[in-house]
Amino acid sequence: MVNWRDQTSVLALLLGLLLATLYLRTNVPSFLTVTASITFVFQLMLAGTVIAILRNEAGMSTFGVFGPAILAFAWVEVGPLWGFLMIAYPFVVTVTARTTLTGLDLGTPHRVAALLVITGIAVFTMQAVGQVRGIPSLNAVLLFPIILTTWYAERFVESVVETGWAPASRRLTFTLVGVVAAALVAGADPIVSFVSQNPESWVGLAAINIFLGAGTNIRLGEYLRFRRLTRSLGDDASGILTMRTRNRDFISRYNPAPLMSGFTKVKMKRLLHGLDIPTPETFMLLDDESGLERFDSFLEEHDRFVVKPADGSGGRGVLVVRGRAGSDGAFTTNRGELTREEVVSHARNICVGGNGDYGARNSAIVEAVVDPDGLLASRVESGVPDLRVIVLQGIPIMAMSRLPTVESKGTANIHTGAVAVAVDIASGTASGGYQQTRNAFVDTHPDTGASLEFRIPNWESVLQTASRASIASGFGYTGVDIVFDADRGPMVLEVNRRPGLGIQNANMDGLLRRLRFAESRADDVQFVTAHERVRRAMWWAEQGWEATESENPPAQPRKQEVRQ
Repeated sequence: MVNWRDQTSVLALLLGLLLATLYLRTNVPSFLTVTASITFVFQLMLAGTVIAILRNEAGMSTFGVFGPAILAFAWVEVGPLWGFLMIAYPFVVTVTARTTLTGLDLGTPHRVAALLVITGIAVFTMQAVGQVRGIPSLNAVLLFPIILTTWYAERFVESVVETGWAPASRRLTFTLVGVVAAALVAGADPIVSFVSQNPESWVGLAAINIFLGAGTNIRLGEYLRFRRLTRSLGDDASGILTMRTRNRDFISRYNPAPLMSGFTKVKMKRLLHGLDIPTPETFMLLDDESGLERFDSFLEEHDRFVVKPADGSGGRGVLVVRGRAGSDGAFTTNRGELTREEVVSHARNICVGGNGDYGARNSAIVEAVVDPDGLLASRVESGVPDLRVIVLQGIPIMAMSRLPTVESKGTANIHTGAVAVAVDIASGTASGGYQQTRNAFVDTHPDTGASLEFRIPNWESVLQTASRASIASGFGYTGVDIVFDADRGPMVLEVNRRPGLGIQNANMDGLLRRLRFAESRADDVQFVTAHERVRRAMWWAEQGWEATESENPPAQPRKQEVRQ
Protein backbone atom coordinates (compact mmCIF):
# COMPACT_ATOMS: atom_id res chain seq x y z
CA MET A 1 0.00 0.00 0.00
CA VAL A 2 1.07 3.59 -0.65
CA ASN A 3 2.05 5.53 2.46
CA TRP A 4 0.38 8.86 1.84
CA ARG A 5 2.28 10.48 4.69
CA ASP A 6 5.39 10.21 2.53
CA GLN A 7 3.69 11.76 -0.50
CA THR A 8 3.80 15.38 0.63
CA SER A 9 4.62 16.60 -2.88
CA VAL A 10 1.42 15.05 -4.25
CA LEU A 11 -0.68 16.54 -1.47
CA ALA A 12 1.00 19.90 -2.04
CA LEU A 13 0.14 19.67 -5.74
CA LEU A 14 -3.53 19.03 -5.01
CA LEU A 15 -3.59 21.85 -2.46
CA GLY A 16 -2.03 24.20 -5.01
CA LEU A 17 -4.64 23.25 -7.60
CA LEU A 18 -7.42 23.80 -5.06
CA LEU A 19 -6.13 27.29 -4.20
CA ALA A 20 -5.91 28.13 -7.91
CA THR A 21 -9.50 27.08 -8.54
CA LEU A 22 -10.74 29.03 -5.51
CA TYR A 23 -8.99 32.08 -6.91
CA LEU A 24 -10.77 31.61 -10.24
CA ARG A 25 -14.16 31.36 -8.55
CA THR A 26 -13.75 34.45 -6.39
CA ASN A 27 -11.61 36.81 -8.51
CA VAL A 28 -12.43 36.21 -12.19
CA PRO A 29 -15.76 37.88 -13.09
CA SER A 30 -16.08 36.08 -16.43
CA PHE A 31 -15.36 32.68 -14.90
CA LEU A 32 -18.75 31.11 -15.71
CA THR A 33 -18.81 32.66 -19.18
CA VAL A 34 -15.45 31.13 -20.06
CA THR A 35 -16.39 27.66 -18.76
CA ALA A 36 -19.64 27.73 -20.73
CA SER A 37 -17.71 28.38 -23.95
CA ILE A 38 -15.28 25.46 -23.55
CA THR A 39 -17.41 22.67 -22.10
CA PHE A 40 -15.52 20.15 -24.29
CA VAL A 41 -12.58 20.44 -21.88
CA PHE A 42 -14.71 19.16 -19.01
CA GLN A 43 -16.24 16.47 -21.21
CA LEU A 44 -12.75 15.18 -21.95
CA MET A 45 -11.88 15.30 -18.22
CA LEU A 46 -14.90 13.14 -17.43
CA ALA A 47 -14.38 10.79 -20.39
CA GLY A 48 -10.73 10.20 -19.49
CA THR A 49 -11.63 9.44 -15.87
CA VAL A 50 -14.30 6.93 -16.92
CA ILE A 51 -11.89 5.13 -19.26
CA ALA A 52 -9.20 5.06 -16.56
CA ILE A 53 -11.61 3.51 -14.04
CA LEU A 54 -12.68 0.87 -16.54
CA ARG A 55 -9.03 0.00 -17.25
CA ASN A 56 -7.54 0.19 -13.76
CA GLU A 57 -10.42 -0.77 -11.48
CA ALA A 58 -12.42 -3.03 -13.81
CA GLY A 59 -9.38 -4.47 -15.59
CA MET A 60 -10.68 -3.89 -19.12
CA SER A 61 -8.01 -3.77 -21.83
CA THR A 62 -8.70 -0.89 -24.23
CA PHE A 63 -6.70 0.86 -26.93
CA GLY A 64 -5.29 3.46 -24.56
CA VAL A 65 -7.04 6.24 -22.61
CA PHE A 66 -6.68 9.32 -24.83
CA GLY A 67 -8.11 7.63 -27.92
CA PRO A 68 -11.35 6.29 -26.42
CA ALA A 69 -11.88 9.61 -24.59
CA ILE A 70 -11.64 11.55 -27.86
CA LEU A 71 -13.97 9.10 -29.61
CA ALA A 72 -16.47 9.50 -26.76
CA PHE A 73 -16.32 13.26 -27.22
CA ALA A 74 -17.13 12.78 -30.93
CA TRP A 75 -20.17 10.70 -30.02
CA VAL A 76 -21.37 13.49 -27.73
CA GLU A 77 -20.92 16.05 -30.49
CA VAL A 78 -22.92 14.27 -33.22
CA GLY A 79 -25.16 11.94 -31.21
CA PRO A 80 -24.97 8.17 -30.61
CA LEU A 81 -26.30 7.00 -33.99
CA TRP A 82 -24.13 9.16 -36.21
CA GLY A 83 -21.28 8.86 -33.74
CA PHE A 84 -21.37 5.09 -34.15
CA LEU A 85 -21.48 5.48 -37.93
CA MET A 86 -18.56 7.90 -37.80
CA ILE A 87 -16.45 5.21 -36.12
CA ALA A 88 -17.84 2.05 -37.73
CA TYR A 89 -17.75 3.21 -41.36
CA PRO A 90 -14.05 4.22 -41.59
CA PHE A 91 -13.14 1.27 -39.35
CA VAL A 92 -14.74 -1.25 -41.74
CA VAL A 93 -13.20 0.50 -44.75
CA THR A 94 -9.73 0.51 -43.16
CA VAL A 95 -9.94 -3.13 -42.02
CA THR A 96 -11.02 -4.19 -45.51
CA ALA A 97 -8.20 -2.21 -47.12
CA ARG A 98 -5.63 -3.42 -44.57
CA THR A 99 -6.62 -7.04 -45.13
CA THR A 100 -6.39 -6.56 -48.90
CA LEU A 101 -2.87 -5.12 -48.59
CA THR A 102 -1.61 -7.84 -46.25
CA GLY A 103 0.11 -9.87 -48.96
CA LEU A 104 2.05 -6.90 -50.39
CA ASP A 105 5.48 -5.86 -49.17
CA LEU A 106 4.61 -2.18 -48.79
CA GLY A 107 6.56 -1.49 -45.64
CA THR A 108 4.97 0.25 -42.69
CA PRO A 109 5.24 3.93 -43.81
CA HIS A 110 3.62 3.41 -47.23
CA ARG A 111 1.06 0.96 -45.88
CA VAL A 112 -0.12 3.47 -43.25
CA ALA A 113 -0.07 6.32 -45.77
CA ALA A 114 -2.13 4.23 -48.21
CA LEU A 115 -4.66 3.50 -45.47
CA LEU A 116 -4.93 7.20 -44.65
CA VAL A 117 -5.59 7.99 -48.34
CA ILE A 118 -8.23 5.28 -48.59
CA THR A 119 -9.89 6.37 -45.36
CA GLY A 120 -9.75 10.00 -46.52
CA ILE A 121 -11.68 9.07 -49.65
CA ALA A 122 -14.23 7.25 -47.51
CA VAL A 123 -14.61 10.26 -45.19
CA PHE A 124 -15.00 12.65 -48.15
CA THR A 125 -17.71 10.38 -49.53
CA MET A 126 -19.47 10.51 -46.15
CA GLN A 127 -19.45 14.30 -46.15
CA ALA A 128 -20.58 14.49 -49.77
CA VAL A 129 -23.56 12.27 -49.01
CA GLY A 130 -24.33 14.47 -46.00
CA GLN A 131 -24.40 17.59 -48.16
CA VAL A 132 -26.45 16.05 -50.96
CA ARG A 133 -28.97 14.44 -48.60
CA GLY A 134 -29.06 17.34 -46.16
CA ILE A 135 -27.79 15.35 -43.16
CA PRO A 136 -25.97 17.87 -40.93
CA SER A 137 -24.46 15.18 -38.68
CA LEU A 138 -22.53 13.67 -41.58
CA ASN A 139 -20.95 17.07 -42.22
CA ALA A 140 -19.64 17.19 -38.64
CA VAL A 141 -16.84 14.71 -39.31
CA LEU A 142 -14.03 15.34 -36.81
CA LEU A 143 -10.35 14.95 -37.70
CA PHE A 144 -8.94 13.17 -34.65
CA PRO A 145 -11.67 10.50 -34.37
CA ILE A 146 -11.12 9.57 -38.01
CA ILE A 147 -7.34 9.26 -37.54
CA LEU A 148 -7.80 7.26 -34.35
CA THR A 149 -10.28 4.93 -36.00
CA THR A 150 -7.87 4.32 -38.85
CA TRP A 151 -5.08 3.53 -36.39
CA TYR A 152 -7.34 1.20 -34.38
CA ALA A 153 -8.29 -0.69 -37.52
CA GLU A 154 -4.62 -1.10 -38.47
CA ARG A 155 -3.71 -2.40 -35.00
CA PHE A 156 -6.77 -4.67 -34.90
CA VAL A 157 -5.78 -6.45 -38.11
CA GLU A 158 -2.19 -6.74 -36.89
CA SER A 159 -3.42 -8.20 -33.58
CA VAL A 160 -5.61 -10.74 -35.39
CA VAL A 161 -2.60 -11.91 -37.39
CA GLU A 162 -0.34 -12.18 -34.34
CA THR A 163 -2.65 -13.37 -31.54
CA GLY A 164 -5.83 -14.56 -33.24
CA TRP A 165 -9.41 -13.31 -33.40
CA ALA A 166 -10.38 -13.82 -29.76
CA PRO A 167 -7.84 -11.54 -28.00
CA ALA A 168 -8.05 -8.87 -30.72
CA SER A 169 -11.86 -8.86 -30.70
CA ARG A 170 -11.95 -8.76 -26.91
CA ARG A 171 -9.76 -5.66 -26.78
CA LEU A 172 -11.80 -3.98 -29.53
CA THR A 173 -15.04 -4.79 -27.68
CA PHE A 174 -13.71 -3.38 -24.40
CA THR A 175 -12.66 -0.23 -26.26
CA LEU A 176 -16.18 0.22 -27.63
CA VAL A 177 -17.67 -0.39 -24.19
CA GLY A 178 -15.34 2.24 -22.79
CA VAL A 179 -16.27 4.73 -25.52
CA VAL A 180 -19.99 4.22 -24.86
CA ALA A 181 -19.62 4.52 -21.07
CA ALA A 182 -17.47 7.64 -21.40
CA ALA A 183 -19.91 9.18 -23.89
CA LEU A 184 -22.85 8.60 -21.54
CA VAL A 185 -21.09 10.40 -18.70
CA ALA A 186 -19.53 13.16 -20.85
CA GLY A 187 -22.89 13.70 -22.59
CA ALA A 188 -24.89 14.09 -19.37
CA ASP A 189 -25.57 17.84 -19.19
CA PRO A 190 -26.18 17.96 -15.41
CA ILE A 191 -22.82 16.31 -14.72
CA VAL A 192 -20.93 18.49 -17.21
CA SER A 193 -22.62 21.66 -15.90
CA PHE A 194 -21.77 20.80 -12.31
CA VAL A 195 -18.13 20.15 -13.15
CA SER A 196 -17.75 23.25 -15.31
CA GLN A 197 -19.34 25.56 -12.72
CA ASN A 198 -17.54 24.14 -9.68
CA PRO A 199 -13.77 24.35 -10.09
CA GLU A 200 -13.26 22.44 -6.86
CA SER A 201 -14.58 19.38 -8.71
CA TRP A 202 -11.65 19.66 -11.14
CA VAL A 203 -9.29 19.03 -8.25
CA GLY A 204 -11.61 16.24 -7.16
CA LEU A 205 -11.25 14.52 -10.55
CA ALA A 206 -7.47 14.81 -10.36
CA ALA A 207 -7.51 13.43 -6.81
CA ILE A 208 -9.77 10.53 -7.79
CA ASN A 209 -7.37 9.48 -10.55
CA ILE A 210 -4.29 9.85 -8.34
CA PHE A 211 -5.71 8.00 -5.35
CA LEU A 212 -7.37 5.23 -7.37
CA GLY A 213 -4.25 4.79 -9.49
CA ALA A 214 -2.02 4.49 -6.44
CA GLY A 215 -4.39 2.67 -4.12
CA THR A 216 -6.08 -0.01 -6.23
CA ASN A 217 -4.41 -3.34 -5.50
CA ILE A 218 -6.80 -5.69 -7.27
CA ARG A 219 -9.02 -5.10 -10.27
CA LEU A 220 -12.51 -6.44 -10.84
CA GLY A 221 -11.13 -8.46 -13.74
CA GLU A 222 -8.66 -10.09 -11.36
CA TYR A 223 -11.43 -10.96 -8.92
CA LEU A 224 -13.10 -12.84 -11.76
CA ARG A 225 -9.88 -14.30 -13.12
CA PHE A 226 -8.81 -15.70 -9.75
CA ARG A 227 -12.24 -16.47 -8.28
CA ARG A 228 -11.63 -20.23 -8.17
CA LEU A 229 -8.20 -19.72 -6.69
CA THR A 230 -9.61 -17.28 -4.14
CA ARG A 231 -12.27 -19.78 -3.02
CA SER A 232 -9.68 -22.55 -2.86
CA LEU A 233 -7.23 -20.56 -0.73
CA GLY A 234 -9.86 -19.16 1.62
CA ASP A 235 -8.13 -17.19 4.36
CA ASP A 236 -4.85 -17.40 2.42
CA ALA A 237 -6.28 -15.56 -0.61
CA SER A 238 -4.25 -12.48 0.36
CA GLY A 239 -1.25 -14.40 -0.98
CA ILE A 240 -2.44 -13.97 -4.58
CA LEU A 241 -0.22 -11.67 -6.63
CA THR A 242 -2.11 -8.96 -8.55
CA MET A 243 -0.81 -6.87 -11.43
CA ARG A 244 -0.68 -3.73 -9.31
CA THR A 245 1.36 -5.43 -6.58
CA ARG A 246 3.60 -7.12 -9.15
CA ASN A 247 4.39 -3.83 -10.87
CA ARG A 248 4.91 -1.85 -7.66
CA ASP A 249 6.64 -4.30 -5.33
CA PHE A 250 8.60 -6.52 -7.69
CA ILE A 251 9.12 -5.10 -11.19
CA SER A 252 9.73 -1.54 -10.00
CA ARG A 253 11.94 -2.74 -7.16
CA TYR A 254 13.95 -5.53 -8.76
CA ASN A 255 13.92 -4.54 -12.45
CA PRO A 256 15.04 -0.88 -12.52
CA ALA A 257 13.77 1.24 -15.39
CA PRO A 258 17.20 2.03 -16.92
CA LEU A 259 17.96 -1.69 -17.14
CA MET A 260 14.48 -2.45 -18.52
CA SER A 261 14.77 0.14 -21.29
CA GLY A 262 18.30 -0.74 -22.32
CA PHE A 263 18.10 -4.51 -22.28
CA THR A 264 17.04 -6.38 -25.44
CA LYS A 265 16.75 -9.98 -26.55
CA VAL A 266 19.97 -9.46 -28.50
CA LYS A 267 21.89 -8.56 -25.34
CA MET A 268 20.29 -11.48 -23.54
CA LYS A 269 21.32 -13.89 -26.28
CA ARG A 270 24.90 -12.61 -26.15
CA LEU A 271 24.99 -13.12 -22.40
CA LEU A 272 23.62 -16.65 -22.62
CA HIS A 273 26.04 -17.66 -25.33
CA GLY A 274 28.97 -15.99 -23.55
CA LEU A 275 28.23 -17.69 -20.23
CA ASP A 276 27.62 -21.06 -21.86
CA ILE A 277 24.00 -21.15 -20.68
CA PRO A 278 22.18 -23.41 -23.18
CA THR A 279 20.07 -21.44 -25.67
CA PRO A 280 19.08 -22.01 -29.33
CA GLU A 281 21.93 -21.25 -31.74
CA THR A 282 21.86 -17.73 -33.14
CA PHE A 283 22.57 -17.61 -36.89
CA MET A 284 22.51 -13.87 -37.51
CA LEU A 285 21.16 -10.48 -36.49
CA LEU A 286 19.34 -8.39 -39.10
CA ASP A 287 19.00 -4.63 -38.79
CA ASP A 288 19.77 -3.12 -42.21
CA GLU A 289 19.71 -3.87 -45.94
CA SER A 290 23.14 -5.50 -45.93
CA GLY A 291 21.92 -7.89 -43.26
CA LEU A 292 18.80 -8.66 -45.31
CA GLU A 293 21.00 -9.42 -48.32
CA ARG A 294 23.00 -11.88 -46.21
CA PHE A 295 19.73 -13.37 -45.01
CA ASP A 296 18.59 -13.84 -48.62
CA SER A 297 21.80 -15.78 -49.32
CA PHE A 298 21.30 -17.70 -46.06
CA LEU A 299 17.99 -19.02 -47.42
CA GLU A 300 19.79 -20.84 -50.25
CA GLU A 301 21.27 -23.36 -47.83
CA HIS A 302 18.96 -23.28 -44.81
CA ASP A 303 15.32 -24.29 -44.49
CA ARG A 304 14.93 -24.66 -40.70
CA PHE A 305 15.16 -21.50 -38.60
CA VAL A 306 13.16 -18.93 -36.62
CA VAL A 307 12.89 -15.20 -37.37
CA LYS A 308 11.66 -13.00 -34.52
CA PRO A 309 11.77 -9.33 -33.45
CA ALA A 310 14.52 -8.41 -31.01
CA ASP A 311 12.03 -6.51 -28.84
CA GLY A 312 8.85 -8.51 -29.49
CA SER A 313 6.59 -10.17 -26.93
CA GLY A 314 3.69 -12.58 -26.81
CA GLY A 315 4.82 -14.36 -29.97
CA ARG A 316 4.27 -11.28 -32.15
CA GLY A 317 6.22 -11.30 -35.38
CA VAL A 318 7.68 -14.78 -34.86
CA LEU A 319 8.10 -16.80 -38.06
CA VAL A 320 9.01 -20.48 -37.69
CA VAL A 321 10.37 -22.09 -40.87
CA ARG A 322 10.40 -25.90 -40.71
CA GLY A 323 11.42 -26.98 -44.21
CA ARG A 324 10.70 -26.82 -47.92
CA ALA A 325 7.13 -27.20 -49.10
CA GLY A 326 7.87 -28.55 -52.57
CA SER A 327 9.83 -28.31 -55.79
CA ASP A 328 8.95 -24.63 -56.22
CA GLY A 329 11.22 -23.73 -53.29
CA ALA A 330 8.48 -22.46 -50.98
CA PHE A 331 8.95 -22.82 -47.22
CA THR A 332 6.67 -24.52 -44.72
CA THR A 333 6.06 -22.07 -41.85
CA ASN A 334 3.71 -21.41 -38.96
CA ARG A 335 2.01 -18.88 -41.26
CA GLY A 336 1.43 -21.28 -44.14
CA GLU A 337 3.54 -21.77 -47.24
CA LEU A 338 5.74 -18.75 -48.00
CA THR A 339 8.05 -18.03 -50.91
CA ARG A 340 11.65 -17.01 -50.41
CA GLU A 341 10.69 -13.41 -51.18
CA GLU A 342 7.90 -13.50 -48.59
CA VAL A 343 10.27 -14.79 -45.89
CA VAL A 344 12.71 -11.97 -46.63
CA SER A 345 9.77 -9.56 -46.67
CA HIS A 346 8.76 -10.69 -43.20
CA ALA A 347 12.27 -10.01 -41.88
CA ARG A 348 12.34 -6.62 -43.62
CA ASN A 349 8.97 -5.72 -42.11
CA ILE A 350 10.39 -6.37 -38.63
CA CYS A 351 13.44 -4.22 -39.33
CA VAL A 352 11.47 -1.20 -40.57
CA GLY A 353 8.98 -1.14 -37.74
CA GLY A 354 6.28 -3.59 -38.76
CA ASN A 355 6.18 -5.08 -35.26
CA GLY A 356 6.89 -1.95 -33.25
CA ASP A 357 6.20 1.77 -33.40
CA TYR A 358 5.43 3.22 -36.82
CA GLY A 359 8.65 4.12 -38.62
CA ALA A 360 10.86 2.83 -35.81
CA ARG A 361 13.76 0.64 -36.79
CA ASN A 362 14.10 -2.73 -35.17
CA SER A 363 16.30 -5.79 -35.34
CA ALA A 364 15.42 -9.35 -36.24
CA ILE A 365 17.05 -12.42 -34.73
CA VAL A 366 17.51 -15.54 -36.84
CA GLU A 367 18.02 -18.59 -34.66
CA ALA A 368 17.81 -22.37 -34.75
CA VAL A 369 14.51 -24.24 -34.62
CA VAL A 370 13.89 -26.29 -31.49
CA ASP A 371 13.11 -29.97 -32.06
CA PRO A 372 10.90 -30.67 -29.01
CA ASP A 373 11.85 -33.51 -26.72
CA GLY A 374 9.42 -36.39 -26.73
CA LEU A 375 8.31 -36.05 -23.09
CA LEU A 376 6.30 -32.92 -23.83
CA ALA A 377 6.12 -33.02 -27.63
CA SER A 378 4.30 -36.36 -27.59
CA ARG A 379 1.48 -34.75 -25.63
CA VAL A 380 0.66 -32.02 -28.16
CA GLU A 381 -0.48 -32.04 -31.76
CA SER A 382 1.92 -29.33 -32.95
CA GLY A 383 4.09 -26.50 -31.71
CA VAL A 384 6.86 -26.31 -29.13
CA PRO A 385 5.91 -26.82 -25.46
CA ASP A 386 7.94 -24.93 -22.89
CA LEU A 387 8.47 -24.41 -19.18
CA ARG A 388 7.97 -21.06 -17.45
CA VAL A 389 9.81 -20.60 -14.14
CA ILE A 390 9.19 -17.51 -12.00
CA VAL A 391 12.52 -16.53 -10.41
CA LEU A 392 13.19 -13.98 -7.67
CA GLN A 393 16.86 -13.09 -7.13
CA GLY A 394 17.91 -16.43 -8.54
CA ILE A 395 15.40 -18.39 -6.43
CA PRO A 396 12.85 -20.47 -8.40
CA ILE A 397 9.41 -19.64 -6.96
CA MET A 398 6.76 -21.27 -9.18
CA ALA A 399 6.72 -23.22 -12.45
CA MET A 400 4.35 -24.39 -15.14
CA SER A 401 4.63 -26.19 -18.45
CA ARG A 402 2.77 -24.58 -21.35
CA LEU A 403 1.41 -27.02 -23.92
CA PRO A 404 0.26 -25.65 -27.30
CA THR A 405 -3.20 -26.53 -28.64
CA VAL A 406 -5.08 -26.21 -31.89
CA GLU A 407 -6.89 -23.26 -30.31
CA SER A 408 -3.58 -21.51 -29.57
CA LYS A 409 -2.45 -22.20 -33.17
CA GLY A 410 0.56 -24.15 -31.95
CA THR A 411 1.91 -21.40 -29.69
CA ALA A 412 2.69 -21.86 -26.00
CA ASN A 413 0.65 -18.77 -25.07
CA ILE A 414 -1.94 -19.43 -22.36
CA HIS A 415 -3.83 -16.26 -23.33
CA THR A 416 -4.65 -17.75 -26.72
CA GLY A 417 -5.54 -21.28 -25.57
CA ALA A 418 -2.41 -23.19 -24.55
CA VAL A 419 -2.78 -25.46 -21.51
CA ALA A 420 -0.89 -24.46 -18.36
CA VAL A 421 0.30 -27.47 -16.35
CA ALA A 422 1.47 -26.93 -12.78
CA VAL A 423 4.97 -28.23 -12.07
CA ASP A 424 6.05 -28.75 -8.46
CA ILE A 425 9.23 -26.85 -7.61
CA ALA A 426 10.30 -29.54 -5.14
CA SER A 427 10.11 -32.52 -7.51
CA GLY A 428 9.40 -31.45 -11.11
CA THR A 429 6.16 -33.43 -11.03
CA ALA A 430 3.29 -32.17 -13.21
CA SER A 431 -0.29 -32.93 -12.27
CA GLY A 432 -3.25 -31.65 -14.25
CA GLY A 433 -3.69 -28.57 -16.40
CA TYR A 434 -5.65 -25.34 -16.63
CA GLN A 435 -6.91 -23.75 -19.85
CA GLN A 436 -7.34 -20.04 -19.22
CA THR A 437 -9.42 -19.28 -22.31
CA ARG A 438 -12.07 -21.77 -21.15
CA ASN A 439 -11.54 -21.25 -17.40
CA ALA A 440 -11.41 -25.02 -17.03
CA PHE A 441 -9.16 -27.55 -15.32
CA VAL A 442 -8.29 -30.58 -17.46
CA ASP A 443 -6.65 -33.94 -16.77
CA THR A 444 -5.77 -34.63 -20.41
CA HIS A 445 -4.65 -32.53 -23.36
CA PRO A 446 -7.77 -31.24 -25.19
CA ASP A 447 -6.43 -32.24 -28.65
CA THR A 448 -4.45 -35.43 -28.10
CA GLY A 449 -6.01 -36.82 -24.93
CA ALA A 450 -2.52 -37.30 -23.47
CA SER A 451 -2.17 -37.43 -19.71
CA LEU A 452 -1.01 -34.27 -17.99
CA GLU A 453 0.67 -36.17 -15.20
CA PHE A 454 4.40 -36.56 -15.80
CA ARG A 455 7.75 -35.74 -14.26
CA ILE A 456 10.47 -33.64 -15.84
CA PRO A 457 13.83 -35.46 -15.67
CA ASN A 458 16.96 -33.87 -14.21
CA TRP A 459 14.69 -31.34 -12.54
CA GLU A 460 17.29 -29.76 -10.26
CA SER A 461 19.54 -29.16 -13.26
CA VAL A 462 16.65 -27.53 -15.15
CA LEU A 463 16.00 -25.16 -12.27
CA GLN A 464 19.70 -24.32 -12.08
CA THR A 465 19.59 -23.34 -15.75
CA ALA A 466 16.65 -21.02 -15.04
CA SER A 467 18.39 -19.55 -12.01
CA ARG A 468 21.66 -18.92 -13.85
CA ALA A 469 19.86 -17.25 -16.75
CA SER A 470 17.90 -14.99 -14.41
CA ILE A 471 21.02 -13.98 -12.45
CA ALA A 472 22.91 -13.33 -15.69
CA SER A 473 20.19 -10.99 -16.96
CA GLY A 474 20.67 -8.62 -14.03
CA PHE A 475 16.94 -8.55 -13.34
CA GLY A 476 15.76 -9.56 -9.90
CA TYR A 477 12.26 -10.68 -10.90
CA THR A 478 11.88 -12.72 -14.07
CA GLY A 479 9.99 -15.43 -15.88
CA VAL A 480 12.51 -17.76 -17.53
CA ASP A 481 11.18 -19.74 -20.50
CA ILE A 482 12.89 -23.09 -21.10
CA VAL A 483 12.40 -25.40 -24.06
CA PHE A 484 13.45 -29.03 -24.22
CA ASP A 485 15.35 -29.91 -27.39
CA ALA A 486 15.58 -33.56 -28.46
CA ASP A 487 19.36 -33.32 -28.92
CA ARG A 488 20.57 -30.51 -26.64
CA GLY A 489 18.17 -30.91 -23.72
CA PRO A 490 16.80 -27.92 -21.76
CA MET A 491 17.62 -24.53 -23.27
CA VAL A 492 16.69 -21.00 -22.27
CA LEU A 493 14.43 -19.49 -24.89
CA GLU A 494 13.81 -16.14 -23.19
CA VAL A 495 14.10 -14.22 -19.93
CA ASN A 496 10.84 -12.30 -19.48
CA ARG A 497 11.05 -9.10 -17.47
CA ARG A 498 7.28 -8.82 -16.88
CA PRO A 499 6.04 -12.37 -16.32
CA GLY A 500 2.28 -12.79 -16.21
CA LEU A 501 0.03 -13.91 -13.39
CA GLY A 502 -1.82 -16.87 -14.93
CA ILE A 503 0.69 -19.32 -13.46
CA GLN A 504 -1.17 -18.96 -10.14
CA ASN A 505 -4.36 -20.53 -11.55
CA ALA A 506 -2.36 -23.44 -12.93
CA ASN A 507 -0.72 -24.09 -9.55
CA MET A 508 -3.78 -23.16 -7.49
CA ASP A 509 -1.51 -21.20 -5.18
CA GLY A 510 -0.63 -17.56 -4.67
CA LEU A 511 2.66 -16.21 -5.94
CA LEU A 512 2.76 -13.37 -3.44
CA ARG A 513 2.95 -15.71 -0.44
CA ARG A 514 5.95 -17.53 -1.91
CA LEU A 515 7.63 -14.32 -3.03
CA ARG A 516 7.35 -12.74 0.40
CA PHE A 517 8.78 -15.90 1.99
CA ALA A 518 11.76 -15.83 -0.40
CA GLU A 519 12.21 -12.05 0.07
CA SER A 520 12.53 -12.47 3.82
CA ARG A 521 15.46 -14.84 3.24
CA ALA A 522 17.11 -12.98 0.38
CA ASP A 523 20.03 -11.78 2.49
CA ASP A 524 21.03 -15.39 3.11
CA VAL A 525 21.28 -16.27 -0.59
CA GLN A 526 22.67 -13.16 -2.26
CA PHE A 527 26.25 -14.48 -2.18
CA VAL A 528 25.61 -18.16 -2.87
CA THR A 529 25.64 -20.05 -6.15
CA ALA A 530 22.65 -20.80 -8.36
CA HIS A 531 23.06 -24.43 -7.34
CA GLU A 532 22.58 -23.54 -3.66
CA ARG A 533 19.66 -21.18 -4.36
CA VAL A 534 17.89 -23.97 -6.20
CA ARG A 535 18.54 -26.45 -3.37
CA ARG A 536 17.00 -24.05 -0.87
CA ALA A 537 14.00 -23.33 -3.11
CA MET A 538 13.30 -27.04 -3.52
CA TRP A 539 13.56 -27.51 0.26
CA TRP A 540 11.23 -24.56 0.94
CA ALA A 541 8.76 -25.97 -1.57
CA GLU A 542 8.82 -29.30 0.30
CA GLN A 543 7.99 -27.40 3.49
CA GLY A 544 5.08 -25.61 1.78
CA TRP A 545 6.86 -22.22 1.74
CA GLU A 546 6.35 -21.88 5.47
CA ALA A 547 8.78 -21.22 8.30
CA THR A 548 10.02 -24.40 10.01
CA GLU A 549 12.62 -25.24 12.61
CA SER A 550 15.06 -26.15 9.85
CA GLU A 551 14.54 -23.72 6.98
CA ASN A 552 17.63 -24.75 5.04
CA PRO A 553 18.20 -28.16 3.43
CA PRO A 554 20.66 -30.57 4.97
CA ALA A 555 24.21 -29.89 3.91
CA GLN A 556 25.39 -32.05 1.06
CA PRO A 557 28.27 -34.39 1.95
CA ARG A 558 31.60 -33.31 0.57
CA LYS A 559 32.99 -35.45 -2.19
CA GLN A 560 36.07 -37.35 -0.99
CA GLU A 561 39.21 -36.47 -2.86
CA VAL A 562 40.62 -39.50 -4.62
CA ARG A 563 44.41 -39.79 -4.21
CA GLN A 564 46.42 -41.68 -6.75
